[in-house]
Amino acid sequence: MENTIEPTASYTPVYDGEIAKRLENDFSRIREECYLDHAGATLYSDTQIKNVASDLHNSLFANPHSIGTASNVTQDLIESTRYLILDHFHTSSDEYSVIFTSGATASLKIIADTFLFSEDGKHMSHSGHFVYTQDNHTSVLGMREVIVKKGAKVTCLSHSNVFEIFNSPSKSLRSSSFSQQNSNSLFVYPAQCNFSGLKYPLTWIKDVHNGVLSNVVSDKSTKWYVLLDAAAFASTNELDLSTFKPDFVCLSFYKMFGYPTGIGALLVKNSNADVLQKVYYGGGTIDVALSSDMFHIKRKNLHQRFEDGTVPFLSIISLRHGFDILSSITMEKISKHVFSLANFLYKSLLELHHSNGEPVARLYSDTACDNPDTQGGIVTFNLIRSNGEYVGYMEVLNMAALFKIHLRTGCFCNPGACQRHLALSNKEVLKNYEAGYVCGGAADLINGRPTGAVRVSFGYMSTIKDVQTLLLMIKESFVDGPSVNKTPDWCNDNQFFKLLMDTNAYKKKCTLDQLYIYPIKSCAAYKITGSWNLNSKGLQYDREWMIITSSGTCLTQKQHINLCLVKPIIFKDKGMMQLYYPGMPAIDVPLNINSINIIEGSLCQSRICGHKVEGIDCGSDVSEWLSLAIGLPNLRLIRQSNSDNEKKESNKLELSFSSQAQYLLINKTSVQWLSDQVSDTEVQKDTIIDRFRGNMILSGCESFAETQWKRINIGKNSFVVTGPCTRCQMICIDQTTGTKTVEPLRTLAEKFHGKMRFGIYLTKENTDDGIIAVGDTAIIS
Repeated sequence: MENTIEPTASYTPVYDGEIAKRLENDFSRIREECYLDHAGATLYSDTQIKNVASDLHNSLFANPHSIGTASNVTQDLIESTRYLILDHFHTSSDEYSVIFTSGATASLKIIADTFLFSEDGKHMSHSGHFVYTQDNHTSVLGMREVIVKKGAKVTCLSHSNVFEIFNSPSKSLRSSSFSQQNSNSLFVYPAQCNFSGLKYPLTWIKDVHNGVLSNVVSDKSTKWYVLLDAAAFASTNELDLSTFKPDFVCLSFYKMFGYPTGIGALLVKNSNADVLQKVYYGGGTIDVALSSDMFHIKRKNLHQRFEDGTVPFLSIISLRHGFDILSSITMEKISKHVFSLANFLYKSLLELHHSNGEPVARLYSDTACDNPDTQGGIVTFNLIRSNGEYVGYMEVLNMAALFKIHLRTGCFCNPGACQRHLALSNKEVLKNYEAGYVCGGAADLINGRPTGAVRVSFGYMSTIKDVQTLLLMIKESFVDGPSVNKTPDWCNDNQFFKLLMDTNAYKKKCTLDQLYIYPIKSCAAYKITGSWNLNSKGLQYDREWMIITSSGTCLTQKQHINLCLVKPIIFKDKGMMQLYYPGMPAIDVPLNINSINIIEGSLCQSRICGHKVEGIDCGSDVSEWLSLAIGLPNLRLIRQSNSDNEKKESNKLELSFSSQAQYLLINKTSVQWLSDQVSDTEVQKDTIIDRFRGNMILSGCESFAETQWKRINIGKNSFVVTGPCTRCQMICIDQTTGTKTVEPLRTLAEKFHGKMRFGIYLTKENTDDGIIAVGDTAIIS
């Protein structure tokens, strides 16, 4: 690429003017400072501190272990703060408990001290495994020293190895009933690397629960648990525990909103609380104890058992003012904001060169910093002189201080990620230690090679001015001659980020663009504009009815095209489904089947795709209406009988009158690709998507990416892909007009060499009722 004088990197603001102005006023005290160490500790706002001070000034708080008005008020505020924390992470006290700790490190120590690796905590020979990733915080490494004494086997997974394991298409997942489980194992990994800002796949949580690591440790008789270190991630990202369900989550609140310090939390999934067995007990954690005898009974409530002594109640009470700040902006905007700043800085440093064409910075990144789903608000680098020598990070730190820039240098308590990015072997790390390097020390260069790096991290109140100030310092202090901006040649090498591209594939986000049900099998769709209920059979009222002949044969559009003109509309509030057909008055069909309906209705039987089904006859009025509309005598409308489901074997999937699966998903981008291949005269392109009769229409995905999907989470619902939908002549029917064409079936067969597959079938992972809504985020794996 040719050299350019002006940089090509650009910044796209995320906040609107109102948010930006409010933050400028709230942080006016640092107007002359450039604070860039938010991964270390973010800043508190003026409003936050004023509200905390107002609470303290105008209220009386007391020890919550005491009994009295002030104590009761304090206890109530502590409990409401627990609920606030759970709500922030999209969960509730029904599923998770909040244990207040002094921070993420203390939370990790609790797990190390109390996790049972054997079923009874005594038989060390039957202990499970402790598996962690190379890029974990020092506090996770410290867990090893405690855990190994319990007899657990310790395994460290390298960065490349862990992605290979989880991205492998042949990874073997097993159900929890695969074999008898006689031990417990723990996998620990960060949601976001505090060294490089890489966001690790949260989909790994379910994979671990399903046993993906059992082959790694050669032990298929162990039950897996997941501890997610969310300290770095939660400060600028939304963690949705209704979608991703780790067993344990550790947090530090000062990283989220600056104040108070010295307080964090351990979130524990209630269903797995028994795997934590605490020995020591302090004040407030027992129901009864004898001072003379070795006897005590701990509290039944989980957080009461684990919070030894008086909790820091004034700090806990002040947390809500920090959450108020975050909610006023939203975590989604904060995540996009810090990424936008990181993206601009990354590209600016990438392009920045000395006058002789040599790069100014060596960036340490696991992504191309082009996707907020995989990259957080962190940029880590070392500066390089025009002769190729490294600039020591202490020199950078001292120069930054002259510009009132606050940043972090060293390895940031992440020795594994630091060692990997600096390409240091274990032997070289130990030699550096012998030469004077220690964590947090000043020995930044040994034999000309860096022992650490410079880290810039952004928070919700960071500004583009902060980035510009840093770039100004670098250009004025460390660039030889007029700076040259160009994109390095290696950026154009598609193989350079091969691993990166693999890791990007794990967590593609799409949007549920449209949602349809087909109340009467093979008739017109009913479009859902808001939210809709899911039950054990699928979408409520989807293919709940079908039309049969006097011989019990189900009518479909394959033989009777005009079925697509029978349009049902659901009126939930009236308990009614109304049917329309061109040129005929509408007719009502009740949604609710009561005992009178069942007694008066006759039980009918039919077959769908070879399966015998039963239904309740909906009466003579609608029968006559349908016969007149379709033009066939003695048609009957039947509704699926509840008794039909009751006869199914317990391990069989419940279905409505659908032919194959509970749900059919269509990728809108794939439809657009197919539409582009077909002549405008062959089909109405604005309605071509209706021909595929999908329940869920996704947007924002790559064309035909759905052919590789295995699982998908939409909103709070998890689905498994059960296979592709093989297409027939029905996609040649214009669902709006009832006319038939040869397209798009001909093009589909031609382009895919006779394999006429389009769309994928889904099955809900559990039979619990749920809610799905247009606009829900879909996370693909």
